[in-house]
Amino acid sequence: MKETARGFAGLAILFCLSAMGNCLVADNVAQGQTTAKVRDRVNIIIRKTLQRGEFTTAEGVKGITRTPPSTEDVDEIKSYGDSAVHPLEEHFATDNAFEYELAMRLMGALGGKRIIAPLKKVALYDPSARKREFALRWITQGPWDLASQVITQAAENDRDANVRKVARELLSSHER
Repeated sequence: MKETARGFAGLAILFCLSAMGNCLVADNVAQGQTTAKVRDRVNIIIRKTLQRGEFTTAEGVKGITRTPPSTEDVDEIKSYGDSAVHPLEEHFATDNAFEYELAMRLMGALGGKRIIAPLKKVALYDPSARKREFALRWITQGPWDLASQVITQAAENDRDANVRKVARELLSSHER
C-alpha cells in the first residue's frame, strides 16, 4: 500500500513538473512573440518617422531633415516599457545620424533607470564623438543620480573637447 501511495505521489510530482515546464515554454514563446512585435513596431516607427523627413525640391534634389516622432508614436513606445529598450538600442549602432538620434530620443522618452545602461555604453565608449554627445543629452531623461555619474565621467575623461564641454554644460545647467 505504501509503495502504491509513493507511486501516485511520484506520478503527481512528475505531472506537476511537466505542467510547469509546459507553462514556462509557453511563457517563453509568448515573450518571444511580444519581443518580435515590439521590435517590428519600433522599426516601423523609426522608418516612418525618417520617411516623413524626406523631401524632393522642385529641381529634383532629394533631401532629408530631422523630423520628431509623433505624439502617438512616442506614446506607443512608452507603452512597451522595458520591452522597447533593446529594439531601440539596436538602432544606436547605425552610422545614419538621423536614425540613431531618433532612437536615442525615443529612448529618452521611455525615461527611467532602464535607459541609463544603453545610453551609458554610447556616451562613454562609442568611437563617434557626435553619438557620445547625443547620448549624454538624452541620458538626462533618466534618474539624475545615475545620469549625472555618466555625465561626470564624460566631463572629466572624454577624449573630445566638445563632448567634455557639453557634459560640463549639462552638469551646470542641472545645478541651477
